[in-house]
Amino acid sequence: MLRMVRRIPRKKGSWDRGIDYNTAYSLILRHINRPVTQKSRAYAAVALVQLRNGSRVSEAVRAVQRWLQTGESIVEVPLSKNKKPRTRQMVIPREVEQYRDELVWLLQVDEKKLIDRVKYFCLEHLGFSSHSLRYAYVTYLAKNNVPPTIIAKITGHRNLSHLITYTEQKEAEQVLKELG
Repeated sequence: MLRMVRRIPRKKGSWDRGIDYNTAYSLILRHINRPVTQKSRAYAAVALVQLRNGSRVSEAVRAVQRWLQTGESIVEVPLSKNKKPRTRQMVIPREVEQYRDELVWLLQVDEKKLIDRVKYFCLEHLGFSSHSLRYAYVTYLAKNNVPPTIIAKITGHRNLSHLITYTEQKEAEQVLKELG
C-alpha cells in the first residue's frame, strides 16, 4: 500500500529541505519499529544509518552491508564521490542492531538497486530526499557547536568552504528567526 506524503519543498539549487534531525530520527524509527513490510524496515534502517552518520545513501548502504557481513557496529566504508580512495567510519545505531537477522537479505540485493530503493522509500514514505538526511545531521552538529572542521571529518566532506557556507547560512537564518 502506497501512502502519499506531503513533500517538503527544497531551496532552489540545494538538496536541503530544512529537515530537523530529531523529527527525521523519530519518523524513521517509527518505520523501523512498526513496518508495513520487511522491506520498509530494511530501507528505514539504511535511512537511519545515513541520518546518524550524515552520509550519502550509497555510503549508508555499504555500511549496512559491511555490518551484516562482520557484525561490527562501527564499520569502515569507502567514501563516494572521491577521486582518491578514502574511507570513513560509520556507526550502526543500536535501534537497527536488534533487526540484524531480519536484514541479512540485503546482502543479496545489488548495491545500485538498493540505493535506488532507499531513495524511493525516503521520498514516498518520509516526504523528503535521502540526501536531506545528510544535511539534517550537518545542521544538528552545527547547532550543537561542533566546529566545521570536525563536521567535515565526520561526514567525509572534502570541501570545507562549502560546509562552512552551509552552516553559516543556517546560523544566519536562525538568528533572523529569533530576531523577528
